Parts: sequence; structure tokens; C-alpha cells
Amino acid sequence: MTAPEGGASGTRARKRDHLRLALEADVGFATLTTGLDALRVRARALPERDLDAVDLAVEPLGHQLAAPLLISCMTGGVGEAGPVNRALAVAAQTHGVAFGLGSGRALLEDPDAAASFRVRDVAPDVLLLANLGAVQLAEHGLRGCARLVEVCEADALVLHLNPVQEAVQAVAALGRAAGGDTAFAGLAARIAQVCAALPVPVMVKEVGFGLAPEDVRLLVEAGVAAVDVAGAGGTNWARLEGERDARGAEVAAAFADWGWPTVDAVRGAREVLDAAGPDVLLVGSGGLRHGVDALKVLCLGADLAGVARGLLAAGAAGPDAAVAAVGTLVDQLRVAAWAAGAASVADLGPHLLQRA
Repeated sequence: MTAPEGGASGTRARKRDHLRLALEADVGFATLTTGLDALRVRARALPERDLDAVDLAVEPLGHQLAAPLLISCMTGGVGEAGPVNRALAVAAQTHGVAFGLGSGRALLEDPDAAASFRVRDVAPDVLLLANLGAVQLAEHGLRGCARLVEVCEADALVLHLNPVQEAVQAVAALGRAAGGDTAFAGLAARIAQVCAALPVPVMVKEVGFGLAPEDVRLLVEAGVAAVDVAGAGGTNWARLEGERDARGAEVAAAFADWGWPTVDAVRGAREVLDAAGPDVLLVGSGGLRHGVDALKVLCLGADLAGVARGLLAAGAAGPDAAVAAVGTLVDQLRVAAWAAGAASVADLGPHLLQRA
């Protein structure tokens, strides 16, 4: 458990704890799962093409990727996070996948924290996403978003939604004013203002409890370029915050199985986006463990598959381990697509899946 801290020092303490607990603690869901194990890929024994003929290339948000994969937003703002981010950025550059940085709140509160977010020198070609809590728009606004994108040299901005996590923080004895980050009233309008004025695309994501179809609809109306459902079944951020404080743990206990499983979140979002018409990118993430899980969310309608905690340990082990882990993920996805009879991402769809 951590001692109460406020301001920039409190943010750094939280980020340090988040990194440690995500690597070491049991912060999954109690019984709720992603739903991915209830689906099987329809395996083909005669794919009728060579493995190296499978083309996984995609072009999300105007950037060419070798595979439809995103190393999702995880960490930043403390010294320990810098090497992790750089290792994962090297892996993203090596394998041609997208990479999301952790929350940049620490950078906006303390310029000295910027070092842990700077990865462009090792990832010059990567689709790079900066990241900020959407509720912090009330404090940092468009100017803060623009500064974050500039310092990170990012191609897009992610605004994350984490109401349950923020509520657990707010009631915990962590040296912050009660409800300090639970002021979600009018947040869709603030997101719309950023989407209209920021010169780079804006993505909105959950942190692991999933987006309801109603949320996706509001975000489309706000003008987002992308949504990441971040479904339930992977890391439970209420439980993770509960690991930091006894009072927080008492509240978090009720949310051990909260949220929309990843499969439901992806399906619901796809239906909304298909009905809405605008070309909004859909990222399917939340508890993905390997390339077959990635294939499943792509078949369900995601444009990119996002993996976070599953790559964190490799990032912490250094660039070689990160490059190897991401390479394995890409290889798994390629083999899975090939063995399902697909030649490209355009061939993926629900017809390749069946109930387990």
C-alpha cells in the first residue's frame, strides 16, 4: 500500500505502483472472461496458398502497418517506464505495428517526466499514440492535448475513459480530494471540442471494462477517428487500484467482474459503427493473450487487435525480449490467418469463427 501523496508526486507514485502491480499482482477478473475461449477459428487443412503469401498489411489512420496490431497504452511518467516504452517502441518499429504510450498526465504536470515518453528516435516510422485521461480535459484542455502530442511526436491522441478506476482512487486514502477525477458531466462535449480542433486524429478507449454500444454512439457523434473497446477479461483496474489502498480494496471488491466482455464489446461496437456510416477505426482489445485471440477479434469486426499487459513483462526485460515477444505475436496471427484459409485481412470475418 502507498502513502498519501498529491500533485505531480502523487501521479508519479501511482504510475510507479501501476507498473509494479501490473507485473507482479493478481489483478485479473474473478470469474468474468473475455469470451474469446467460447469461440473457435474454423481451421482449414488445405489453405491452398503458401504461408509467406499471407499479407497482413493494413493502413489505419493513414499509416502503413505490416500487421493489424497495436501495442496498447500501458505506462509512462516515471523513470522505470522509460526503458519499457523504448523497448516496446523498438519492437513496434521492427515488426511494423502500432504503439500507444501510457497516460501523459505526468508529463503535463511535470516537464521532467517527458523523458519516459520519448521514443521517436528508436521508432521513427511507427504509428505512435499519445494518451491522456479524458476526464483530465477539464484541467488540461485542448492546449494540454496539443502539448502532449507535440512532446511525444505522436501521430494521434488517445483519450481514455476509466470511471470505475477513478472512483476507486477517489475514495481511497491517496491524498486527493474526494471525487477529484470523477467529474464526468459534459465529457462527451469536451471530447468533441478536441476532435474538432486537434490537428491529429483522436481515439477514445476504455481501460479494461469495455465500451457499451451507447458509449460508441456518443463517441461517433463527438467526431472521434477511432474507438478501442478495451473489453473486460484482462486487467481489472479497479482491483489494481485496490491493491494500493485498504479502503480502495473494499470498494473495488464489488467490481471484480464488472464490464463488457471483449467479445460483446467488439460485436456491439461493430454494429454501431456499421449503422453510423462514418469511417471510424475499431480496435479490439482486452485480455488478448496471443495471435489466435487477435485473429478472433479481427474476425469479429475489429480493424486492429490491441495487446497490453501480455507484452509488459517482455518490455520490462528489454528490447531483445520485446522484439521477440511481438515477433511471436505477429507470427501467431499470420499462421492463424493462413490456417483459417485467409490470404489477407480483407478475408477475415465472422464466417471464420464457430462456437467452441
